[in-house]
Amino acid sequence: MNAGHEPLRNGEPRVPAGWQAALGIVAALLVAIGVAALIAKAAGFSEVGDALAEADSTWFFACFLAEAGALAAYALVVRESLRWREGPKPGFGLSVHVTLASLGATRIVAAAGAGGLAVTYWCFRRARFSTREALVRVLGLNTLVFLVFGAGAWLAALLTTLGVLGDAALGLTVPWLAIVPFCVVAARFVTEPGRLARLSAPTGSVLRRGLGYAISGAAWVREVLPSPEGRRALAAATFYWAADVVCLWAALHSVGQSLPVADLALAYATGYAAMILPLPFGGIGGVDAAMTYALTAVGVPLAPALVAVAVYRLFGYWVPTIPALAALVLLPRAGRELEQAALARA
Repeated sequence: MNAGHEPLRNGEPRVPAGWQAALGIVAALLVAIGVAALIAKAAGFSEVGDALAEADSTWFFACFLAEAGALAAYALVVRESLRWREGPKPGFGLSVHVTLASLGATRIVAAAGAGGLAVTYWCFRRARFSTREALVRVLGLNTLVFLVFGAGAWLAALLTTLGVLGDAALGLTVPWLAIVPFCVVAARFVTEPGRLARLSAPTGSVLRRGLGYAISGAAWVREVLPSPEGRRALAAATFYWAADVVCLWAALHSVGQSLPVADLALAYATGYAAMILPLPFGGIGGVDAAMTYALTAVGVPLAPALVAVAVYRLFGYWVPTIPALAALVLLPRAGRELEQAALARA
């Protein structure tokens, strides 16, 4: 394995106590309820009540299946990121465990996904990657996932601007049309072979070292994409985002609303962007508000938009929480299995 076999000094992770996990979930729930109440007040409590009473629960099963598919797809991204260049070959169940544990960590330490990144990094270290290689692969797999996200948002913005499969306002499309190409060009510039070694060197201040690792993660994406593992990871990441959008689509249908494909994807991306920001509780409140108002910006009335987002968040955030926290508690077991998989490939 090109990563070396640097030992992991701390053999077991520090798993949060049950009361800490419960406190985090309760706090997130209170924030979500508070934000929903404020939006419901603006929409009118009676209108929200009517939309909730008329919701068709038969669509909830589609929401559940979509989110199960999204979780499975993300687990495949993790697995392929581990397997690249003679890395360990964990089974699908172990990859799901790592993904769920990462998800559980975001429920407790969620600012910009920091908790999930830390757990994924620990798992890669247990797979016997060196400190640097583990960090680069974790940042790289997240860069790959959000590269697909950005490409999808840009395409949706372009289509709606052209009046194809949607007709969103320019205020919603122009930021995506400008920011995504800028990020792609910037990433390509800093990962060119002639300047990569200098820019990615983990030296200097904490900020400078962090930037160096981020550039290394972007370079990892450029390197891995032509490989079979990279192509499989790219396909899985695409399915991950598509399945999550399908969950929102089904949630909208549960309240009798529908949108053109490009408008739906654009509203989804605009709302989801709040989760990327360094907000506590995985963007709880921020995502709910941003996605609700993004839906209104593409023509969905406020009351059904609020209920649809609540249904989407129920299946995308709350339903996976219990299994995710259970996976986090059982993380040491996953670590031992990853180490065994790595030793089997040594």
